[in-house]
Amino acid sequence: MSFLEEIKRRKIFQVAAVYAVVAWLLIQIVATVEAPLSLPSWFDTAIIVALAIGFPIALILAWAFDVTPDGVVKDQGIAQGGSRRIEYVLIGLLVVAVGWILYRTEFADPETVTGSSISTGRATGEVATVTSPEVLPNSIAVLPFENLSLDPEDAFFAAGIHESTLNQLAKISGLIVLSRSSVMQYVENRPPVAEVAKALNVETVMEGSVRYANGQVLISAQLIDGKTDAHLWSGEFNRELVDVFAIQADVAKQIATAMQVQLLPDEQARIESRPTSSPEAYQHYLHAMSLPFGLAQPEYLPAIIYSLEQAIAADPDFAEAYAALSFAHTHGIGDRAIGVDYAEKAIDLNPAFGGAYLVLGQSYGFYYARQDEARQAFEQAVEISPNDPGVLIQHAYRLADNNEDHAEAIRLAKRAVAIDPTSDHYQEWLGFIYMRSGDLAAAAKHLREAIRLETGSGVPYVVYMNLAYVEYLGGNLSAAKEHLDYAVTIMSQGATFRASYIAYLYGLLGEMELAEGQLARLENIYSDRQRGSWPPEVWAILGTRNKQRAIQAWQTAITGYLEEDRPFSPGAISRFRDNWLNDPMLEEPEFLELRRRLGYDG
Repeated sequence: MSFLEEIKRRKIFQVAAVYAVVAWLLIQIVATVEAPLSLPSWFDTAIIVALAIGFPIALILAWAFDVTPDGVVKDQGIAQGGSRRIEYVLIGLLVVAVGWILYRTEFADPETVTGSSISTGRATGEVATVTSPEVLPNSIAVLPFENLSLDPEDAFFAAGIHESTLNQLAKISGLIVLSRSSVMQYVENRPPVAEVAKALNVETVMEGSVRYANGQVLISAQLIDGKTDAHLWSGEFNRELVDVFAIQADVAKQIATAMQVQLLPDEQARIESRPTSSPEAYQHYLHAMSLPFGLAQPEYLPAIIYSLEQAIAADPDFAEAYAALSFAHTHGIGDRAIGVDYAEKAIDLNPAFGGAYLVLGQSYGFYYARQDEARQAFEQAVEISPNDPGVLIQHAYRLADNNEDHAEAIRLAKRAVAIDPTSDHYQEWLGFIYMRSGDLAAAAKHLREAIRLETGSGVPYVVYMNLAYVEYLGGNLSAAKEHLDYAVTIMSQGATFRASYIAYLYGLLGEMELAEGQLARLENIYSDRQRGSWPPEVWAILGTRNKQRAIQAWQTAITGYLEEDRPFSPGAISRFRDNWLNDPMLEEPEFLELRRRLGYDG
């Protein structure tokens, strides 16, 4: 008898097949229960190593023993008739495996199994399925550039050029570029590239440095394979500041080549276009981009607006500066009407700039008569920038907060999280979207994930405030109060973003003194110029439970919004209309009349 026939007689192949199927099932089960049971991160690795060690042992045992109708006996060197149990076992395990695959495909949580389908933007039109825990295809994390400028006043160049490089790479639809918020945790104490890539679930990592002096910019950059640590590309450029756009275009094209991503003609044209020909304008723009552009840190807004106005003064055709200035005015404490004008100007100057459509949609959203135009602008932004998680999450947020399309909002937000799963901002916004859709369990899950991921670059007090909303809606009033108290302790004294809602929730919780204290704080912050045509603290006034004052404030705001085309926060309008926290006062006749004016049909 030949050796191959002996292997077949001893059923080595069947044993190997059974072992492989059982091992695969065990790995799948461990992957499923690891998170719910809070198993240590090394547990799945230990299981795989144990199964690998057990494989040759199983084959040795299969060689030495045989399964017969009388049980397991030592192999006698002759065929044992009548035993087909191992074949039945194999068939049964295959049935179980197929059943497991069908179950996981049809019934398991899509966030943890299939992720979101994300177009890579390739000319072939292929679609890649992204699973959050796995490496994102064609993905890159651009780490903060090291500042090598000798003059401390020139330190902003590194931060500004880092932001600009991110924007350039984001124009390539075939690339998935992680957001700035995900990589800012590596400004200091940067671990090895392999650890960064694993933590961020990316294929490649880009490092760089910037040195600026006397109008000259030295940029060094390298692209590194996250798995092998191999250098895929590197370059060093020493040019005048006005030539920095050519450098960034060259970097973007060479990275696309190194990552074997096809650069479409219109994308190449957008990359090669110069946003400005003025070094002075670009210097002011970089300074604005280097500052915290968050609504929770309004103290930086005057400096941001000033720098952007200086950039536009130096170059009146600088589209990106107009778009950034529109955002500052629309979402800060500036003039929202000017914000609309700046957004429209940005699009007139550069119709292919997706970011301009995003800020235009946000600007239009403040006006009652422009809601359809706002949605069209958001959709245009998504069409131009389909792999930009910031664009996706912003559109999703408005769809959910305005009660337009919760299913589409969740789909877009989950796609943003799949593209950039390490962003605390996107987890927070997805949590808020789930809350507005009524899924409190999913909302709490993502808000807690945002807290776990928070790196100090975001607005953590808003996360705790959202958790307070979720707990309040779920009837857990003590937990709501605890989260709200913590949100107040960590937000800056000058913060106004959603701060009116803190006073409102304190009022719903019966904490009248705290509600009135928050209202007094806001009234001290807002000046007459900043108030505009409506009282921005209307929710705080409602929180004090002063019914007559609240009715008067809301009547003023809603009349101006509906009849005089005055801007009003779209979220404030939709949440009032929907009575999002089930406030009994908003069900009283006077408030019902106001809500019906906004479209409430209950």
